[in-house]
Amino acid sequence: MSPTLDAIYREGVLILSKQLGKEKEGKKFKIVLLEEDNLTTSKADFFQFIDHHTFTLPPDYQFRREELYEREPENSSGY
Repeated sequence: MSPTLDAIYREGVLILSKQLGKEKEGKKFKIVLLEEDNLTTSKADFFQFIDHHTFTLPPDYQFRREELYEREPENSSGY
């Protein structure tokens, strides 16, 4: 798992919120920059998304895995 670190950019230098440790010395890293001020995802946004994409199933609905994988042959030749 890759750690997520906060950083501040000052005078051309990216300053990490904590040191990485000696085992990282000399290694190269790929960095993805996400400006904190532009992050708008929140718990409330997530639940609003879920509410918008939710639908109600009929009361008598039953999930049957067997039906999910049942397939009719596409043609009688078997190809």
